[in-house]
Amino acid sequence: MEVFTEFRLVFIVILAILGIFLILSLIPKGRNVVVTFFSVLTVSITHLFIATSLLVTENFFLDSYNLDGDAITFYLYLGIVVLAIVNPIVYKVRNKRSKRNSYSFR
Repeated sequence: MEVFTEFRLVFIVILAILGIFLILSLIPKGRNVVVTFFSVLTVSITHLFIATSLLVTENFFLDSYNLDGDAITFYLYLGIVVLAIVNPIVYKVRNKRSKRNSYSFR
């Protein structure tokens, strides 16, 4: 049996983009806000939707052409799911305002 690996690169790119957003989420907010919670949430939801639809499409190809699935692609998908859930949580926890630091005595 042949193994279908055509979508592996797309999953790697999606995982890399979510990894970059995780790194950007770890940076505390400053004056120049490049990444907002809305952008992190939007990118996470859209990339999770794209990865899920690609996995379903890949499954249709596997059933239609009697091919075997790729385990690495499935693990990449699981990584995408984890990062899509973790990114908004990390952003909120990392950039949460504390009441002690909200007053400025300058």
